[in-house]
Amino acid sequence: MIQFVVNSVIERLDENLETEQLLRVLWIDEEGDQVVVMSIENNRKMEFPFINSYKSLIQEIELNRCRVTELEADMRLLSPDEDYLEKYKQNRDRIWNIIKDIVIQEPEIFISEKRGELIHQAHLNSGKSKKVIRNYLKKYWFYGKSRNGLLNNYFDCGAPGNQRVYKKKPGPVSSNRYLITEADIQNFKSAIRIFHIRQGMNLTTTHERMCETYYKRGFYRKHGVRVPIVDVDRSPSLRQFRYWYTQNTTSFNRYANNYGRRRATMDVRHMKGNASEKADYVGALFEVDATRADILLVSFDRKTILGKPVLYVVMDVFSRFVAGYHVSLASESWFESMVAVEHAGTSKVENCAQFGIHITEEDWPCHYLPKNLVGDRGELKSQLSERFVNLNVDVLNAPSYRGDLKPFIESTFHITNQTIRQLLPGSTEARQMVRGDRDPALDSALTIEEFNKFLIIYFMTYNKSALSKDYLPSKEMFTDQVELTPLKVWNWSKNKRLLHEKTRDELRYNLLPRGQAKVSRFGIEFNNLFYTCMLGIEEGWFEGESVATVGNKNIEVTFDPRNCSNIFVKHKKGLIECFLTGKSRKYENLHFDEVKKIMEYRDNQIKEQEKVEKQHRAEFHAFTEELNKVAKKSTAENTQNKSFYSRKQNKREVRTVDGKVWGAKNALTKSENKLDKEVSKNEASNVIDFLSSEEREEKDFI
Repeated sequence: MIQFVVNSVIERLDENLETEQLLRVLWIDEEGDQVVVMSIENNRKMEFPFINSYKSLIQEIELNRCRVTELEADMRLLSPDEDYLEKYKQNRDRIWNIIKDIVIQEPEIFISEKRGELIHQAHLNSGKSKKVIRNYLKKYWFYGKSRNGLLNNYFDCGAPGNQRVYKKKPGPVSSNRYLITEADIQNFKSAIRIFHIRQGMNLTTTHERMCETYYKRGFYRKHGVRVPIVDVDRSPSLRQFRYWYTQNTTSFNRYANNYGRRRATMDVRHMKGNASEKADYVGALFEVDATRADILLVSFDRKTILGKPVLYVVMDVFSRFVAGYHVSLASESWFESMVAVEHAGTSKVENCAQFGIHITEEDWPCHYLPKNLVGDRGELKSQLSERFVNLNVDVLNAPSYRGDLKPFIESTFHITNQTIRQLLPGSTEARQMVRGDRDPALDSALTIEEFNKFLIIYFMTYNKSALSKDYLPSKEMFTDQVELTPLKVWNWSKNKRLLHEKTRDELRYNLLPRGQAKVSRFGIEFNNLFYTCMLGIEEGWFEGESVATVGNKNIEVTFDPRNCSNIFVKHKKGLIECFLTGKSRKYENLHFDEVKKIMEYRDNQIKEQEKVEKQHRAEFHAFTEELNKVAKKSTAENTQNKSFYSRKQNKREVRTVDGKVWGAKNALTKSENKLDKEVSKNEASNVIDFLSSEEREEKDFI
C-alpha cells in the first residue's frame, strides 16, 4: 500500500516518463484527505507550498504519472563540519528565533490568508521586513524543515569548475592592467617545460627568461652581446604566472618538476596500497635486497682496510622473518643475490656450523623457497631469473629506485645498520665527513668472517624480537593469541603449504652461474683449469681421440665463482661434482678471478719475454754466424792439401785421441798449480820468501 510521510519526495513524470516536477511533503492532515507539498527543483527560485489532494496523488502514482523517490540531501549544508557550523551558527539561530513561533502553526502557516497575518506578527516582533521573513520560511521548508537549512549557503557561490572569461584584469586595482590570453598560456607552458623542468630554474627565474624570450620589443648591444628589451607593461606579471602555475598543476606535478618524478613518486604520491597485501600467509612473498653495511672491515691479516661490505637479506613479508642473508666484499650482482636466496633455501644448522656456531633447527627453522620473490630490477631483471621457473618461484621485479615497494626489508636494513653503528668498532654512517670528525677507519678491526658471525647471532635475535606497531595481525592470530615475533608467527602460520623446498643440487644448478667447458684427455677444461671425476674415469670420458660425455666435446658446467676447487656437471638425473686434476691442483681454494689474474699474468709475461727474446735470439744468431765463419776458414786452411777421402781415414783412432784430450780438459778432478799464479800485491805482503842455496851462500859470503 502506497503511503506518504513528511519529507517524502514525489517525482512527477511527463509523457516521456522524464522528471517534470519534484515535490516535498510538508504536512498531512489527520484524516488523510489533504497534503501540503512544495516544489524543490530550484533552490534559487523557491515557491510557497500549496495544498493538494492526498487521493489525487495516490491515483497519479497508480497511473504511473508520478512516483515516490529519494533525493540526495545536501550534506554540506544539512550536516556541515564543525568549522563551518561554528562560523555561521549564530546567524542560523537568529533566523530561527524570528520564525520559530509561526512555523509550528500548521496548517495555518500553509494557508495564504492566515500566513500573511503570521508573517505580519513576526515582522512586528523582529523588525525584519516581510519579504525577508517569507524567504526564511521558504528556505526552511525547502530543506525539509531542517534548522540547518537556514545556514548561509556559500557552497555553490561563484562558478566552481568553470573557467571564467574576463574582459578586464580581475582583482584589486593595480598598475598592471595586463589580461591573460590563450597565447600567454601557451607561453607559460613552454617556459615551464624549457626553463623550469629541463634547466631546473625556479619560478622567478623562469618568469624572467619567459619575458626575455616571448615579450621583448627589441635588442640593444652591451658588452658585445645582444640584450633583449623586455616590454614590462605588455607582459604577464610574476604573480599572474605563479597563479596560473598553481591552479593548473597538482602538488605531485609541482614536486616532480622540482625534484624529478622518481623522487615525487617516493615522497609525495598517494599511499592507497599496502605492500603486504600480496602476502596473506608465510611463504607467499619473500623480499630480497642489498645494502652497504655501515662498517669498515679489515683484511684477514688485519693490515689492510677493505671498506664496507655488501649485505643481502631475504625476508618473509607476512611474518617479517629473516629467511636468509649473505655478506660479500664483491659488488651487487645476480650471483651475490642468488647466494642469499640459496642460504634461505638451505639448512641453517649446516651453514652456521661452518663458522663454529652450533644451533638447532628450532633456532632458525627455514630451508624453504617462497611462492613469489620480489627484488630490484638490477639483479632480478636478468634473463637468468627465468631459472626460478625451474624452482617453482615467480619473480616480481620492483621498478627502479622504488624502495617504498619493499618497505619491510628497507626498514630491516635501517635497524641493522643502526645496531651495527652502536655495537661494532669501525662503524660509519652514510654521510660526508666534516673537518674535525674522527675517521672511523681508525677503529676498524673486524674481518668479514667475524662480521658474518655477528650477523648470524643478530638475525636469530631479530627473529625473536617484537614486531613493530605497524604490523596488523589477523583475526586467527588474535584467536590463537600468537606471540607477535617473526619466529612465532612463522611457526604458527597455518598455511605453510605455500613454502616448498628443493635439493641442494637443484639450487646449485639453477642459482649458480653456468659456462661452457671442453672435454679432453687432460680432463674437463674450464677457465684454463682441468677437472676430473670418478664417473668420467669409469665411463672413459677422457680416453681416445673422440672424448665426450654424450658424444660432444663441449659441455655445460655449473660453478661457484668464489672457489675454483670444484665444478658441477649435469649428468642424467643429477649433478656430478668434479675436482681439480694434479695439473691444476696448485690453484685449489682460489677465487676464479684470482686464477684469471694469474693466467693473465702468465700470458702478459710470455708476450713481454717474447719481445725480449727476439734480441737474445739476434745475439745468438750473430755469435753462431761468426763462429761458423771462423770454423769454416780454419778448416779450409788446414785441409787445403787433403782429399775428402783421406779426411775420413783413421777416424776411430783420432776420435779416441780427441776424446781423451777433451775429457782431460774437462775432468772433474783437474787441479791447478797455485804457485805458478801471480800473487796480488795485497797478498804478497803476507808471504815469506824462502832463499835458494845459491842465494844463501851469496848472503853468507857478504
